[in-house]
Amino acid sequence: MKWRAGLHLMTKVWVTRSQSSSEDSGTAWRAAGFEPLLEPLLEIEPVSIDPLSKKDVLIFTSKNAIDHVPCAGQRAICVGDATADKARRAGFKDVISVDGTASDITAWVTENLPKTESLCHVSGWHIRGSIIEDLRALGYAARRVKAYRSTPKDIWPCADFSFAALYSPLAAKTLARNAKDRDVSNLSAVCISEATAGEVQDLPLRSIIIAKRPREDELIMAAKILRDPALEV
Repeated sequence: MKWRAGLHLMTKVWVTRSQSSSEDSGTAWRAAGFEPLLEPLLEIEPVSIDPLSKKDVLIFTSKNAIDHVPCAGQRAICVGDATADKARRAGFKDVISVDGTASDITAWVTENLPKTESLCHVSGWHIRGSIIEDLRALGYAARRVKAYRSTPKDIWPCADFSFAALYSPLAAKTLARNAKDRDVSNLSAVCISEATAGEVQDLPLRSIIIAKRPREDELIMAAKILRDPALEV
C-alpha cells in the first residue's frame, strides 16, 4: 500500500456507502470529528425472490440484504455486529454475529450447526467470497438467494474532500472508474478490506489505508490515524 507524508488536516470525507446506511454512517463520522459528504456510489435495487422457509438459517454478509428479504422469524448468522443488530430489529431470531469475515461464518457454522440444517446466504448480485461453495464442500445443504442488485453511479462530489470511505470492492471499483481524468493526488482512500483496496491501488492517490477489521468503527479509526498518526502510538 502507498503512503505519503504531509497529509493536511482537512477532515471532509466522502462516505460512499448505500443510501439505506448512509445516514447512520454520517452520524458516526461526525462523532469522530469528520465532515461527511453522503453521496452513495451504488444504487441498491431489489430483486424479486420467492419467500424463504421459516426453517432456513439465513446468512447475512451485508446490512443491505436484510432490507430485501421478508422476515419470517428465521435464525440468522451475520458477518458483523452492525448487521446483527439490524437483523434483530427486523425480527430475526437467535441472531449470531461472528464479528469477522465470510470465512469466520463458515468456521462458526462448522463448529456449531449440524449438516442437517438448511442454510441460505441472502446476498446481492455481486458476490465476493465463497461461503455457499465452501459449506457445500463440507456437506451442508446450502444455497444462495440474490435479493438485490448494486448498480454503480457516475458521480463525484462537488465539494473538496480529503478522504473517500470505501465499504466494498464494487464501490472502490466504481470510484476508480469515476476518477478517470481527475486529479486525485490529494485524495486518500480508506478501505474496509484488502479486496476493496485492491480496486483503487492503481490510482495516483495520496495514500491507501485499510481498516484492521472489516467494520465501520475500524474504518473510521483508520481515517483518524491517517489524519493524526500520533493516535497509533
